Amino acid sequence: MINQTKKLVHKLILIFDLFGALLINFFYSLISREKNNRKNYILAYAPYKDNPWILNKIFFDLKSNSNKNENYKVFYSLISLSIFRLKNGGNILSMHQSNIKKLFLAGFKLSDISTYYTHTRINQKGISHISKLKNIFCQNNYEYALLKSCDIPQEKIIQFPVGLHSNFLIKNENLKKIKDREFDVLFCLRYIMNNNHYSSRKRYNFIIQLSNILAKSNFKVCIMGDGWNQVRSNISKEVFLLNPPYKDYGSIYRNSKIYCNPSLVEGGPISLAEAFSSGCIIFTTPVGLSFNLCIDDDLSFLIPFDKEENYWKKNIVKLLSNNKNDLIVNLKSRNEKIEKSLFKNLSKTLEQNLL
Repeated sequence: MINQTKKLVHKLILIFDLFGALLINFFYSLISREKNNRKNYILAYAPYKDNPWILNKIFFDLKSNSNKNENYKVFYSLISLSIFRLKNGGNILSMHQSNIKKLFLAGFKLSDISTYYTHTRINQKGISHISKLKNIFCQNNYEYALLKSCDIPQEKIIQFPVGLHSNFLIKNENLKKIKDREFDVLFCLRYIMNNNHYSSRKRYNFIIQLSNILAKSNFKVCIMGDGWNQVRSNISKEVFLLNPPYKDYGSIYRNSKIYCNPSLVEGGPISLAEAFSSGCIIFTTPVGLSFNLCIDDDLSFLIPFDKEENYWKKNIVKLLSNNKNDLIVNLKSRNEKIEKSLFKNLSKTLEQNLL
């Protein structure tokens, strides 16, 4: 009964938000021809403060790394977005394609909207309107090809990989050799209880089983991220569960030999870019940023989706037992790919296209 009441209240709030924004946008359409609206604002519509949390976080990271951060405005409601645009003008950026329908119903012109596109669900919400948008910022080469295959004009699609903080950059001479790193295998992601979509695409159970198998074979395994203590009883006591402040993530990556990402569906993940720039050997399924970063990289290995935990273990054992243990990953060969993901460069790309 309580859940039903919450859903009803949520729907009523959304209807009020839509109707209010529709009225404001009607007035906007009447006066915009006569009013010289300033367009030097990026107006991000990001209604979910915590879900999808990473997209809202990315917008604030873009803002903080820009020399024009006063131009960045974020809105959690359609009414507040409409009022600001009525007074000041601006360029609308939907932080997820699923919000496009709401913006359209609220009276915003699709040709005035850009979106940050992330292909994380097979049943895409908002995909039917996406070809009518001003710009589509996509995270990786796979999504770029997917959008082109939908007959979307190429000039509308802008490569916009997951952002990388500069604190993950380090000079080659400051990297540890692979053999001198403490952790043999690292996983990095949060654990969200009772989220079937996140659990299935990130493959929580697969990660737990693989970690346990590796730990049983005397490999030093670390799972880094929030929430894993909730399932500590299912994870070997030999597996390290770490949840350090985000500023300390880089030191864990640089102390790990192999980073593993077994996800089934990904826009990123950001952890892949962070591990790649930290000199880790990469084991990943062919998802998301693997198409940007791992192709033609000597120490990145793409693992087919259908391979089970023992296949991963077999290849990890093979790699760690040969002479690659003596290597320092050559970041110079990775730098060009890494540079494209830096927030300072992404901010410039966003501003060039919207301001």
